[in-house]
Order: sequence, then structure tokens, then C-alpha cells
Amino acid sequence: MQRKTAFRIQPLRYVKTRYTSNREQKEEEMRRFDSATESASADEDKERVGSALKLTGSNGCKAASEENEEEAEMKAVSTSPGGRFLKFDIELGRGSFKTVYKGLDTETWVEVAWCELQDRKLSKVERQRFKEEAEMLKGLQHPNIVRFYDFWESPLKGKKCIVLVTELMTSGTLKTYLKRFKVMKPKVLRSWCRQILKGLHFLHTRTPPIIHRDLKCDNIFITGPTGSVKIGDLGLATLKAASFAKSVIGTPEFMAPEMYEEHYDEAVDVYAFGMCMLEMATSEYPYSECQNAAQIYRKVTSGVKPASYNKIMDPEIKEIIGECICQKKEERYTIKDLLNHAFFAEDTGVRVELAEEDDGKKISIALKLWVEDHKKLKGKYKESGAIEFTFDLEKEVPEVVAQEMVESGFFQESDVKTVGKSIRDRVALIKWRRGRTVSATVTVEQGEEGPKIIKAPSENISSGQPHIGQPLLLEPEEPEADQHSRLHNLTGSTASVTCKTV
Repeated sequence: MQRKTAFRIQPLRYVKTRYTSNREQKEEEMRRFDSATESASADEDKERVGSALKLTGSNGCKAASEENEEEAEMKAVSTSPGGRFLKFDIELGRGSFKTVYKGLDTETWVEVAWCELQDRKLSKVERQRFKEEAEMLKGLQHPNIVRFYDFWESPLKGKKCIVLVTELMTSGTLKTYLKRFKVMKPKVLRSWCRQILKGLHFLHTRTPPIIHRDLKCDNIFITGPTGSVKIGDLGLATLKAASFAKSVIGTPEFMAPEMYEEHYDEAVDVYAFGMCMLEMATSEYPYSECQNAAQIYRKVTSGVKPASYNKIMDPEIKEIIGECICQKKEERYTIKDLLNHAFFAEDTGVRVELAEEDDGKKISIALKLWVEDHKKLKGKYKESGAIEFTFDLEKEVPEVVAQEMVESGFFQESDVKTVGKSIRDRVALIKWRRGRTVSATVTVEQGEEGPKIIKAPSENISSGQPHIGQPLLLEPEEPEADQHSRLHNLTGSTASVTCKTV
């Protein structure tokens, strides 16, 4: 730095000493050099100190500002009655009914959601009902249910409000996911729907059963680290009913017809699940073609399905949704039916589907088997296509057919149980659906000569009777992959296995 400064001032020195003697020139030159050097060094030191002060001041102010902001944010503005939970002045979300802030559980040092709900003059009966429900919710623990920690009444700006403390969900809802990505891959849809069903099954099997009553994509939350989903906003239906309208408890687009009559059971959650699945499959809000709640009400109560229902491309997804949103609750699937449906079976890497439409009469039916994730199988397979084969519903056994596939070279012996189970799940579903349709079409009429059995038309008629003989599939959730890998162009097999290129 000194050399550069000296070089910069050197020409001025020679210009001024051009007409002096050599000795004087040298002396003058030395004096000027020393003076210039001292001056330059002083200027550099001054500049360096100034820059340092400026940088320190800037960084110091910035650091102080950030520290003050962080301190302000982390300063608790309210505490729970027992002092366990703290509220920070950090708003996470706001709606017409509630405002959510960031909170902290001082016992576990885990962040929580501090929800403040508007108290719109609840009656003593309504208040007592909510307290009973809330106390029950505090004891619920399930991997697909948002944890409910505590509740109390608190004054807010001179008015009473109800505070709920729940598990903090930071990765958004199914609604925000659909807005961002538009298209949901079938495997993700199956995984998330299966988790929602497990959460609902847990609620419905409590004593007494817990009915959500306001299930929708807005209150199904995604957990970031694992990608799993959890059902939230439990217990709010009671407050909404008391605060807004006695006959309208949920969201019109997701409300089953019987909810308008205030006589309902767990079947309303099945209906809402069907609407959630419809939104997930199409990325369209149900009944978005309607202009207001009155139009939605007329369509729902007359059995008219949302326009988006006809946009579903996958026939199996369409069938499941259709059976969930039936106008008559007796005709809907139950949560147990859905958990046992082959579509929602736990991901084993192998999937069996119908290769043709089942008319309910054929004894031998065409099926196709896909290898969706070869990593989950013990053998090594080429990624190419699907095995299409026929299965005799009366004579053949799934495990025997799976063994024939092994002997034909399609699979290794180590995977025969996995393949056999996938075939058995699909065959069991076919038989159950046929039995369900038959039981729905047979009616008994009392005549003069005694009871007569009369068959009704079988089209579009189903029953709400639960099926028998299938175990409830509630194994632990396995990690889900987004991509499908399929086994293609495989050749023929013996006996019941007849393969085609698809």
C-alpha cells in the first residue's frame, strides 16, 4: 500500500525539483519523500480506521437490530393458566374463526400452535359440550392426528376467547400442496389417503366414537420431515355450530346431505373423505361450478355429484369416490371397507389391478400385475411392463398362481408371499364387491302367500353392509416413493398365468 502511494506522488516531486542543484535536489527529494511517506501513511491509517469504524458500526447496528427483533419475537406475550405454554407475537395464520400464533411448550421445549378462537356467546350447554369434547381430545395420540395439548378460556381485548394449544404443523396443508403442484401422483394420493383413513378409523373406534364433521383438505396437514399427513382442527365443529348456524356445521362442499338434517353418524366423515379424495385427484374444489351455498345444497340433497367427478381418469379412483359420496349413507363404504380396499393396501412394491371391467358374472377374470417398486422386492427385475393373467375365482388359489409365476421365471422364490398377498387382496375385493351388490339388489316383499324375494336392478345400487373375512390392514406406514417403476413385456406362464404385452 505504501509503494502504491509513493508511486502515485513521485511525479509531483520530480516536477518541483527539476531546476535545483543535484545536492539540493537530493536533500529536497529526501525531505519530500519522508513527508509524503508520513502523510500517505497517516492518510492510510485514517482511512483504514474510518473503514473499520464504519464496518463495525454497520455490522454492529445490523446485529443489534436483528438481536432486538429476535428478542422481541421470542418475548412471551401471554402464558397458559398453569404457565406451561407461552405465546409469542408471531402470527402463523388467520381466518374468520381463529388466529394462530407460535407458542412454546416449556416442559418439552417444543414449539406449538397457539390458536385463539372467537367466543360468540356460547350457551351453557354448548360450552359444556365443547369442554367435554376438548377433554377427550387431550388424550388422543395417533401418528395421523394432530396432537391436542390443552384449552382454556381467556380474555382478549375485553372479550372472552377460547385458546387451544395443538401440535405445530409447519409444512402446510393438502390445500396449499394442491395449489402449488396441481397434479398429485397416484402413489402419493394412495399413501396420503391411506393415512387419512387410518386417522379416521382411530377416531371412529374411540368410545364413544369421535366424528370430525368438518374434514377437508384445508385441515389435513403435511409434516415436512416425513411427508406424512395428519388430520387437524378437531373439536372446532361444535364451536362453529354454536357460533354461526345451528344447522350448518361443516363446509357446504364437503357436507353430507344428512348433516343438514342434524341426524348423522360417522358416515359424514366418509362422505367428506370422498370429497377430499376428489379434490386430490382433480385439483379442483368440489362444486366449484356453483355460485353460492344454496346451489350446492340443492345439488347435494338431490344426489348430483360435483362436475369434477366426471373428470377423473382412473376408473378405480372414480369408483371409490363414487361409493363414498353416495346420497344415502347406508350405501357408502365404511372406513373399514376403504382400509381393506386393494387400492389402499400397504405398498409392497407389487400391485394387482383389473385388466377388464368386472360385470359381476364372469368366473374367470383378467388381472394384471405391476411391479411398482422393484427395490422393495428381494429379487432383481428388469424395468419394463406388466404381467396380464386370468384368474379363476372358483378354482384357483392366489398363492399357487404366485408360485407358478416364480416357476415361470417372473419372480424369485423369496417374493412369492408378497406376490401371493397382492393377488389375494385383489381377488378378495372382487368377491366382496360382488357379494355387496347382490345383497343390495335382493329385497323381501310380504305378499298374501308369504314373503317373496324380489331382485331389483343392479345398476348403481350398493349397500352399506360391511364385508366379512378380510383382515383390517393397519400395518406400520412405509416410506413412499414418488416414481413408479414397472415390469414390461413379460412372456407366458403355465396354467392360469397367460401373459400379454400391455
